[in-house]
Amino acid sequence: MKVLFAAFLLLALACAAARAEPTGRALPGLEPYDEFMTDLIRKWDIAGASLAVARNDKLAFVRGYGFADRDRKVPVEPSSLFRLASLSKTVTAVAVLRLVQDGRVQLDDKVVPLLGELGPRPDRIADPRVKDITLRHLLQHSGGFDRVRSGDVMFLPGAADAARRQGGPLPPDCPTILRDALERKLDFTPGEQYAYSNIGYCILGRVVERVAGTGYEEFVRARLLAPAGATGMKIGRTLAAAPGEVTYYDFQGAKMARAMPGLGLATARRPYGSFAVETMDSYGGWIGAPLDYLRFILALDGRRGKPLLDAATVAEMNARPSLKAASGNDEDNLPEAAYYGLGIAAREVRNGLNLWHGGSLPGTSTFAVRTADGYAWVAAFNGRPENRSAFRGELDRGLWAARNKVRMWPEGDLFADSMQPPTNGDRR
Repeated sequence: MKVLFAAFLLLALACAAARAEPTGRALPGLEPYDEFMTDLIRKWDIAGASLAVARNDKLAFVRGYGFADRDRKVPVEPSSLFRLASLSKTVTAVAVLRLVQDGRVQLDDKVVPLLGELGPRPDRIADPRVKDITLRHLLQHSGGFDRVRSGDVMFLPGAADAARRQGGPLPPDCPTILRDALERKLDFTPGEQYAYSNIGYCILGRVVERVAGTGYEEFVRARLLAPAGATGMKIGRTLAAAPGEVTYYDFQGAKMARAMPGLGLATARRPYGSFAVETMDSYGGWIGAPLDYLRFILALDGRRGKPLLDAATVAEMNARPSLKAASGNDEDNLPEAAYYGLGIAAREVRNGLNLWHGGSLPGTSTFAVRTADGYAWVAAFNGRPENRSAFRGELDRGLWAARNKVRMWPEGDLFADSMQPPTNGDRR
């Protein structure tokens, strides 16, 4: 009996050691978030996650779950950096809108002239409609590129094919791919329909550089992130982790993938070599903690601090376009009654707009929400389940449910001391 008890005790201790305790801070009464996030990463076998939640522009909850490094048992902290994937698109949209607000460009300016020598060679343009693409079209994902019909040219095999045709560098960089895309036939007339497009946001990043006269990352960090207090965000790298960055894990049973040419690998685990993060800056290359991204989205209209965009520009960003939905099955197709404005998805509700954006890469899942009734949250995971659509749906529903389970929201604001070193299990 004693032997059985000892064995049971050892097993229990091993199981406990396999699960890191939540780290960070939370105001009292917000246990539903801990319960949901802990259960979610266990159910979907994700190593780690981080969640930041604000109410009425005050930070109520910032926690880390599970492991940043599963092998070394390093826990996720609220300061841990995650690949933000397509949350990067909202950052790029705000950069473009800031240039519009400052009178440097207009939303209906044509893109090809703005690109200058980075753009398509006039004698190689196969589709004259590329000359009609505007900044507004690209921000709305209506530039004429449909990845369901033609493949996503920013990833394999399209990116490698573009580099070969253009004689560009390896791994294929954004300027090489955008020139190739603009020299080929479009999938539809610009402005005609919504079709989620990474290449469109690649192009927008280069427009920011051309108009601002400085590097994309430099402009964003100086003009947007620093004023918002989101100073930990930066462009990530494929093989070299930044200090404090998590390790990324593929789902159980995932096979090795063909590596992106130029990384020095033949095959790779998909989070480390099937794409090149450093070339993805404006459409998927940012890394950061959910807490910093929360600061950024709360600063857009001045919910906290000086607004990054004025009221008229924010209204333009959130306005409903007149677009048909793309045909075909795309994981980023919008739910019924929702639409994509300028860098953000939106749904009209009784008291305003619910706004959100998701992000997805092998080894990465992210989600950011701002609600019409004063809540905001950002979640990031260092894994992406095989059934990513089901996972995203469960994540979205679960965070709304956790909010609704809070019987009485506590007073307080953790923003004031959120830069202090967190402690495991600290609840304030």
